[in-house]
Amino acid sequence: MRIGEFAKAANVTIRTVRYYLECGLLPPEKRNENNQRLFNDEDLHWITNLHYLREAGMSIVELQHYTALVREGDSSLPQRIELMREQRKRVIASIADKQEQLKVIDHKLERYLAGDSSVM
Repeated sequence: MRIGEFAKAANVTIRTVRYYLECGLLPPEKRNENNQRLFNDEDLHWITNLHYLREAGMSIVELQHYTALVREGDSSLPQRIELMREQRKRVIASIADKQEQLKVIDHKLERYLAGDSSVM
């Protein structure tokens, strides 16, 4: 795939693909005879996972660390497990925060629908 096709398939922008390349988050570039970047299904799987982790709150620095660990191979598995456990805790905390926010919104809606327009 060329970069545009790749970005579309990954549901990210071309700018994101280029940024991830600059940050070293994607494997070294492969190019065709016209010097166009080429990506394969493995690259697609990788960027999709990176994008989900980013959306889940991982910083670029954390993604770079994670990428380096994956490239180290099996020896880094304990570190990757710990990294994912920590990220999981952060996501669970974020979900709890969102649930509290939803309660406030639901309360306000309930009051407004009951005719109480004085609620801030």
